[in-house]
Amino acid sequence: MSLNLEHKSCPVCHAYLFNDDDVVYCPTCGAPHHRSCYKFLGHCALEEFHGTEKQYDKLQEPVLDDKKEEIKVAYHTEKKEDENSLEYVECGMCGEKYGKDLKSCPNCGAPNFIKLGGNYVVYDFLGGVPADADLGDGVTADEAKRFVAANTHRYIPKFAAMASGIKSSWNWLAFFFPSAWLLGRKMYKTGILTGVLSVAFSMLAIPFNKSFNYYIGSQNSTSYAQMFDIIKDNIPNIGMAVVVSALVGLVFNLVLKIFVGLKADYLYKKHAIATIKDIKANSEDIEYDFHRRGGISFIATLIGLFAVQYLPTIIATFV
Repeated sequence: MSLNLEHKSCPVCHAYLFNDDDVVYCPTCGAPHHRSCYKFLGHCALEEFHGTEKQYDKLQEPVLDDKKEEIKVAYHTEKKEDENSLEYVECGMCGEKYGKDLKSCPNCGAPNFIKLGGNYVVYDFLGGVPADADLGDGVTADEAKRFVAANTHRYIPKFAAMASGIKSSWNWLAFFFPSAWLLGRKMYKTGILTGVLSVAFSMLAIPFNKSFNYYIGSQNSTSYAQMFDIIKDNIPNIGMAVVVSALVGLVFNLVLKIFVGLKADYLYKKHAIATIKDIKANSEDIEYDFHRRGGISFIATLIGLFAVQYLPTIIATFV
Protein backbone atom coordinates (compact mmCIF):
# COMPACT_ATOMS: atom_id res chain seq x y z
CA MET A 1 0.00 0.00 0.00
CA SER A 2 1.44 3.33 -1.07
CA LEU A 3 0.73 6.69 0.48
CA ASN A 4 1.45 8.42 -2.83
CA LEU A 5 -1.81 10.11 -3.84
CA GLU A 6 -0.80 11.08 -7.37
CA HIS A 7 -3.58 10.31 -9.88
CA LYS A 8 -5.73 8.77 -7.14
CA SER A 9 -9.31 9.86 -6.51
CA CYS A 10 -11.71 9.49 -3.62
CA PRO A 11 -14.05 6.54 -4.34
CA VAL A 12 -16.99 8.49 -2.86
CA CYS A 13 -16.93 11.90 -4.57
CA HIS A 14 -14.43 10.99 -7.33
CA ALA A 15 -12.42 14.20 -6.87
CA TYR A 16 -8.67 13.89 -7.21
CA LEU A 17 -6.77 13.55 -3.95
CA PHE A 18 -3.85 15.83 -3.13
CA ASN A 19 -1.08 15.45 -0.59
CA ASP A 20 -2.41 18.34 1.51
CA ASP A 21 -6.00 16.99 1.60
CA ASP A 22 -7.36 15.52 4.84
CA VAL A 23 -7.19 11.89 3.73
CA VAL A 24 -7.94 8.70 5.66
CA TYR A 25 -7.19 5.16 4.56
CA CYS A 26 -9.38 2.12 4.96
CA PRO A 27 -7.80 0.00 7.74
CA THR A 28 -8.62 -3.16 5.79
CA CYS A 29 -7.69 -2.46 2.17
CA GLY A 30 -5.94 0.91 2.36
CA ALA A 31 -8.25 2.72 -0.08
CA PRO A 32 -7.79 6.51 0.37
CA HIS A 33 -10.88 8.66 1.09
CA HIS A 34 -11.53 12.25 2.04
CA ARG A 35 -12.13 12.14 5.78
CA SER A 36 -15.56 13.76 5.38
CA CYS A 37 -16.53 11.31 2.63
CA TYR A 38 -15.50 8.33 4.76
CA LYS A 39 -17.53 9.71 7.68
CA PHE A 40 -20.51 10.18 5.40
CA LEU A 41 -20.57 6.50 4.43
CA GLY A 42 -19.37 5.26 7.81
CA HIS A 43 -17.21 2.63 6.13
CA CYS A 44 -14.93 2.04 3.18
CA ALA A 45 -16.66 2.73 -0.15
CA LEU A 46 -15.13 -0.50 -1.47
CA GLU A 47 -16.10 -2.59 1.52
CA GLU A 48 -17.88 -5.22 -0.57
CA PHE A 49 -14.55 -6.14 -2.18
CA HIS A 50 -12.78 -6.80 1.13
CA GLY A 51 -11.38 -10.31 1.34
CA THR A 52 -11.86 -10.96 -2.37
CA GLU A 53 -9.48 -10.94 -5.28
CA LYS A 54 -10.88 -7.51 -6.19
CA GLN A 55 -9.75 -5.89 -2.92
CA TYR A 56 -8.48 -2.37 -3.42
CA ASP A 57 -4.73 -2.97 -3.38
CA LYS A 58 -5.17 -5.42 -6.25
CA LEU A 59 -7.66 -3.31 -8.22
CA GLN A 60 -6.95 -1.60 -11.50
CA GLU A 61 -8.78 1.58 -12.55
CA PRO A 62 -11.08 -0.18 -15.12
CA VAL A 63 -12.46 -2.37 -12.31
CA LEU A 64 -13.01 0.64 -10.08
CA ASP A 65 -15.07 2.29 -12.82
CA ASP A 66 -17.73 -0.42 -12.41
CA LYS A 67 -18.43 0.83 -8.90
CA LYS A 68 -18.31 4.59 -9.53
CA GLU A 69 -21.89 5.20 -10.66
CA GLU A 70 -23.39 3.24 -7.77
CA ILE A 71 -21.32 5.18 -5.21
CA LYS A 72 -22.08 8.47 -6.95
CA VAL A 73 -25.85 7.86 -6.68
CA ALA A 74 -25.52 7.03 -2.98
CA TYR A 75 -23.41 10.11 -2.34
CA HIS A 76 -25.85 12.52 -3.96
CA THR A 77 -29.19 11.00 -2.91
CA GLU A 78 -28.76 9.39 0.50
CA LYS A 79 -26.75 11.86 2.55
CA LYS A 80 -28.83 13.52 5.27
CA GLU A 81 -26.21 15.61 7.04
CA ASP A 82 -27.12 18.66 9.07
CA GLU A 83 -26.88 21.83 6.95
CA ASN A 84 -25.01 23.56 9.75
CA SER A 85 -22.52 20.75 10.28
CA LEU A 86 -18.90 21.83 10.25
CA GLU A 87 -18.08 18.68 8.27
CA TYR A 88 -19.87 20.00 5.19
CA VAL A 89 -20.18 23.23 3.26
CA GLU A 90 -22.84 24.33 0.82
CA CYS A 91 -21.68 25.71 -2.51
CA GLY A 92 -22.82 29.30 -2.96
CA MET A 93 -22.98 28.88 -6.73
CA CYS A 94 -24.97 25.67 -7.24
CA GLY A 95 -26.13 24.68 -3.72
CA GLU A 96 -24.27 21.36 -3.68
CA LYS A 97 -23.24 20.12 -0.22
CA TYR A 98 -19.82 18.53 -0.02
CA GLY A 99 -17.03 17.75 2.41
CA LYS A 100 -15.30 20.81 3.81
CA ASP A 101 -11.90 19.26 3.02
CA LEU A 102 -12.44 19.45 -0.75
CA LYS A 103 -10.74 22.33 -2.54
CA SER A 104 -13.71 23.01 -4.79
CA CYS A 105 -17.30 22.02 -5.37
CA PRO A 106 -17.37 18.64 -7.17
CA ASN A 107 -20.52 19.72 -9.02
CA CYS A 108 -19.66 23.17 -10.45
CA GLY A 109 -16.00 23.78 -9.54
CA ALA A 110 -16.55 26.88 -7.36
CA PRO A 111 -13.69 27.21 -4.81
CA ASN A 112 -14.10 26.11 -1.21
CA PHE A 113 -13.03 29.21 0.73
CA ILE A 114 -12.63 27.29 3.99
CA LYS A 115 -10.09 25.00 2.36
CA LEU A 116 -8.30 28.02 0.87
CA GLY A 117 -7.92 29.54 4.32
CA GLY A 118 -10.68 32.14 4.08
CA ASN A 119 -14.09 32.50 5.64
CA TYR A 120 -16.87 30.61 3.95
CA VAL A 121 -19.73 32.88 2.91
CA VAL A 122 -22.88 31.52 1.27
CA TYR A 123 -23.71 33.95 -1.53
CA ASP A 124 -27.23 33.77 -2.89
CA PHE A 125 -26.93 34.21 -6.64
CA LEU A 126 -30.73 33.91 -6.96
CA GLY A 127 -31.54 36.74 -4.56
CA GLY A 128 -33.78 34.56 -2.42
CA VAL A 129 -35.76 33.06 -5.31
CA PRO A 130 -36.05 29.22 -5.26
CA ALA A 131 -33.97 27.62 -8.01
CA ASP A 132 -37.00 25.78 -9.43
CA ALA A 133 -39.31 28.82 -9.41
CA ASP A 134 -41.12 29.23 -12.75
CA LEU A 135 -40.37 32.69 -14.18
CA GLY A 136 -42.62 32.12 -17.18
CA ASP A 137 -43.12 29.60 -19.98
CA GLY A 138 -41.42 26.87 -17.96
CA VAL A 139 -38.13 28.74 -17.54
CA THR A 140 -36.77 28.27 -14.02
CA ALA A 141 -34.87 30.76 -11.88
CA ASP A 142 -31.75 28.57 -12.09
CA GLU A 143 -31.87 28.61 -15.91
CA ALA A 144 -32.33 32.40 -15.88
CA LYS A 145 -29.35 32.72 -13.51
CA ARG A 146 -27.12 30.78 -15.88
CA PHE A 147 -28.28 32.97 -18.80
CA VAL A 148 -28.06 36.35 -17.05
CA ALA A 149 -24.63 35.44 -15.58
CA ALA A 150 -23.79 38.90 -14.18
CA ASN A 151 -25.62 40.66 -11.32
CA THR A 152 -28.05 37.76 -11.04
CA HIS A 153 -28.98 38.58 -7.43
CA ARG A 154 -30.64 41.76 -8.77
CA TYR A 155 -32.31 40.50 -11.93
CA ILE A 156 -33.69 37.13 -10.83
CA PRO A 157 -35.89 38.65 -8.05
CA LYS A 158 -37.05 41.26 -10.58
CA PHE A 159 -37.99 38.51 -13.02
CA ALA A 160 -39.83 36.62 -10.27
CA ALA A 161 -41.82 39.74 -9.32
CA MET A 162 -42.71 40.36 -12.96
CA ALA A 163 -43.92 36.77 -13.30
CA SER A 164 -46.66 37.76 -10.85
CA GLY A 165 -47.80 40.69 -13.02
CA ILE A 166 -45.45 43.61 -12.29
CA LYS A 167 -44.19 45.12 -15.56
CA SER A 168 -42.14 48.10 -14.41
CA SER A 169 -39.15 48.69 -12.16
CA TRP A 170 -36.36 51.24 -12.12
CA ASN A 171 -32.95 50.60 -13.65
CA TRP A 172 -30.47 53.47 -13.21
CA LEU A 173 -27.90 52.14 -15.67
CA ALA A 174 -30.56 51.77 -18.36
CA PHE A 175 -31.76 55.32 -17.61
CA PHE A 176 -28.35 56.98 -17.98
CA PHE A 177 -27.09 54.76 -20.83
CA PRO A 178 -30.17 53.25 -22.52
CA SER A 179 -28.64 52.11 -25.80
CA ALA A 180 -25.36 50.94 -24.22
CA TRP A 181 -27.20 48.94 -21.56
CA LEU A 182 -29.51 47.26 -24.05
CA LEU A 183 -26.66 46.39 -26.41
CA GLY A 184 -24.53 45.18 -23.50
CA ARG A 185 -27.29 42.77 -22.49
CA LYS A 186 -27.37 41.53 -26.11
CA MET A 187 -30.79 42.97 -26.95
CA TYR A 188 -29.35 44.18 -30.21
CA LYS A 189 -32.49 45.17 -32.13
CA THR A 190 -33.92 47.21 -29.25
CA GLY A 191 -30.50 48.68 -28.47
CA ILE A 192 -29.92 49.80 -32.06
CA LEU A 193 -33.42 51.31 -32.30
CA THR A 194 -32.89 53.19 -29.03
CA GLY A 195 -29.49 54.40 -30.20
CA VAL A 196 -30.89 55.65 -33.51
CA LEU A 197 -33.68 57.55 -31.72
CA SER A 198 -31.23 59.03 -29.21
CA VAL A 199 -28.89 60.23 -31.98
CA ALA A 200 -31.84 61.63 -33.96
CA PHE A 201 -33.15 63.58 -30.95
CA SER A 202 -29.66 64.89 -30.23
CA MET A 203 -29.32 66.10 -33.82
CA LEU A 204 -32.35 68.37 -33.31
CA ALA A 205 -30.05 70.49 -31.16
CA ILE A 206 -27.30 70.84 -33.79
CA PRO A 207 -28.60 74.12 -35.30
CA PHE A 208 -28.95 75.61 -31.81
CA ASN A 209 -25.45 74.53 -30.82
CA LYS A 210 -23.96 76.12 -33.92
CA SER A 211 -25.88 79.35 -33.35
CA PHE A 212 -24.97 79.34 -29.68
CA ASN A 213 -21.28 79.06 -30.47
CA TYR A 214 -21.54 81.78 -33.12
CA TYR A 215 -23.61 84.37 -31.24
CA ILE A 216 -23.06 83.58 -27.59
CA GLY A 217 -19.84 81.61 -27.24
CA SER A 218 -17.66 84.72 -27.00
CA GLN A 219 -19.80 86.39 -24.30
CA ASN A 220 -18.86 85.94 -20.67
CA SER A 221 -21.30 84.14 -18.37
CA THR A 222 -20.67 82.93 -14.86
CA SER A 223 -23.96 81.13 -14.09
CA TYR A 224 -26.82 79.32 -15.77
CA ALA A 225 -29.07 82.32 -15.05
CA GLN A 226 -26.70 84.66 -16.91
CA MET A 227 -26.39 82.16 -19.77
CA PHE A 228 -30.17 81.94 -20.00
CA ASP A 229 -30.39 85.75 -20.15
CA ILE A 230 -27.81 85.82 -22.93
CA ILE A 231 -29.73 83.18 -24.91
CA LYS A 232 -33.00 85.08 -24.40
CA ASP A 233 -31.44 88.32 -25.63
CA ASN A 234 -30.09 86.57 -28.75
CA ILE A 235 -33.24 84.66 -29.75
CA PRO A 236 -33.80 87.03 -32.71
CA ASN A 237 -30.34 86.08 -33.99
CA ILE A 238 -30.69 82.37 -33.24
CA GLY A 239 -34.30 81.97 -34.35
CA MET A 240 -37.24 80.69 -32.30
CA ALA A 241 -37.56 77.56 -34.47
CA VAL A 242 -33.98 76.59 -33.66
CA VAL A 243 -34.58 77.03 -29.92
CA VAL A 244 -37.82 75.01 -30.03
CA SER A 245 -36.09 72.26 -32.03
CA ALA A 246 -33.37 71.99 -29.39
CA LEU A 247 -35.94 71.86 -26.57
CA VAL A 248 -37.97 69.19 -28.36
CA GLY A 249 -34.83 67.09 -28.82
CA LEU A 250 -33.93 67.50 -25.14
CA VAL A 251 -37.43 66.54 -23.96
CA PHE A 252 -37.70 63.54 -26.31
CA ASN A 253 -34.30 62.25 -25.18
CA LEU A 254 -35.36 62.59 -21.54
CA VAL A 255 -38.63 60.76 -22.22
CA LEU A 256 -36.72 57.99 -24.00
CA LYS A 257 -34.35 57.62 -21.04
CA ILE A 258 -37.22 57.48 -18.55
CA PHE A 259 -39.09 54.91 -20.63
CA VAL A 260 -36.05 52.63 -20.91
CA GLY A 261 -35.24 53.13 -17.22
CA LEU A 262 -38.76 51.97 -16.31
CA LYS A 263 -39.09 49.13 -18.81
CA ALA A 264 -35.51 47.83 -19.11
CA ASP A 265 -35.91 44.99 -16.60
CA TYR A 266 -39.22 43.93 -18.15
CA LEU A 267 -37.74 43.99 -21.67
CA TYR A 268 -34.75 42.01 -20.42
CA LYS A 269 -36.97 39.42 -18.79
CA LYS A 270 -38.94 38.91 -22.01
CA HIS A 271 -35.69 38.65 -23.97
CA ALA A 272 -34.21 36.16 -21.47
CA ILE A 273 -37.32 33.94 -21.38
CA ALA A 274 -37.64 33.87 -25.18
CA THR A 275 -33.94 33.16 -25.72
CA ILE A 276 -33.77 30.44 -23.04
CA LYS A 277 -36.82 28.71 -24.56
CA ASP A 278 -35.19 28.78 -27.98
CA ILE A 279 -31.91 27.41 -26.59
CA LYS A 280 -33.68 24.59 -24.73
CA ALA A 281 -35.65 23.65 -27.83
CA ASN A 282 -32.90 23.84 -30.45
CA SER A 283 -29.45 23.86 -28.88
CA GLU A 284 -27.08 20.90 -29.01
CA ASP A 285 -24.95 22.43 -26.25
CA ILE A 286 -27.17 24.37 -23.84
CA GLU A 287 -24.41 25.61 -21.53
CA TYR A 288 -22.35 26.91 -24.44
CA ASP A 289 -25.33 28.77 -25.92
CA PHE A 290 -26.25 30.21 -22.51
CA HIS A 291 -22.74 31.68 -22.41
CA ARG A 292 -22.78 32.80 -26.05
CA ARG A 293 -26.22 34.39 -26.10
CA GLY A 294 -26.48 35.45 -22.45
CA GLY A 295 -24.32 37.45 -20.07
CA ILE A 296 -22.81 40.81 -21.02
CA SER A 297 -21.06 42.01 -24.17
CA PHE A 298 -18.56 44.69 -23.15
CA ILE A 299 -17.73 45.46 -26.78
CA ALA A 300 -21.39 46.13 -27.60
CA THR A 301 -21.64 48.32 -24.48
CA LEU A 302 -18.69 50.46 -25.59
CA ILE A 303 -20.09 50.75 -29.11
CA GLY A 304 -23.41 51.99 -27.69
CA LEU A 305 -21.67 54.52 -25.43
CA PHE A 306 -19.41 56.00 -28.09
CA ALA A 307 -22.04 55.98 -30.84
CA VAL A 308 -24.59 57.97 -28.84
CA GLN A 309 -21.94 60.26 -27.38
CA TYR A 310 -19.96 61.16 -30.49
CA LEU A 311 -22.03 60.29 -33.57
CA PRO A 312 -24.18 63.47 -33.41
CA THR A 313 -21.02 65.61 -33.25
CA ILE A 314 -19.45 63.74 -36.16
CA ILE A 315 -22.62 64.16 -38.23
CA ALA A 316 -22.78 67.85 -37.30
CA THR A 317 -19.37 68.49 -38.88
CA PHE A 318 -20.77 67.42 -42.27
CA VAL A 319 -24.10 69.26 -41.98
